Amino acid sequence: MPKLGKETTKISKELLKRTLEAEKLKYCHQCGTCTASCPVARVIPEHYNPRSLLQKVYLDLDTVLEGDELWLCAWCYTCYERCPQDMKTTEVIMLTRNLAVERGKFPERPASLIKQIVKTGRTLDVTQARDLRRASLGLPKIGETVSKRALDEIQKIAKKGFPWRLEEK
Repeated sequence: MPKLGKETTKISKELLKRTLEAEKLKYCHQCGTCTASCPVARVIPEHYNPRSLLQKVYLDLDTVLEGDELWLCAWCYTCYERCPQDMKTTEVIMLTRNLAVERGKFPERPASLIKQIVKTGRTLDVTQARDLRRASLGLPKIGETVSKRALDEIQKIAKKGFPWRLEEK
């Protein structure tokens, strides 16, 4: 993994600090609109709560950077669109993820997803059984990978954008 200077982390922390807007955050934890409208929180409420995640980012950033909850956001922007306080929740999560990666905190699950995307162009394997099931429903075959051209582009981007993230742990 490349060495990351203190300056990079300092810049990320400053961006995160500006995005969090402490005054808005004081009122943020009262309505719960973000959590109530979050599709991830609906599916796994015991593991993900955007409202409490924002509070943790504000109060205990180091603990958030160590945990998995930060990586569960689907970036659907529903929380942002519905927030009466105009909190930029998805932006805060993105900046916090960036800070985590700068500190070398990149959980295995996202790393394995990236490896899968680089290998096939998809986050999940498309098996022959899945294609047969689709055919039985009158749907077109998906195939094991995306087009060669698309896969080449994905692999090119991966090598330039995050080669150190693809290394085996």
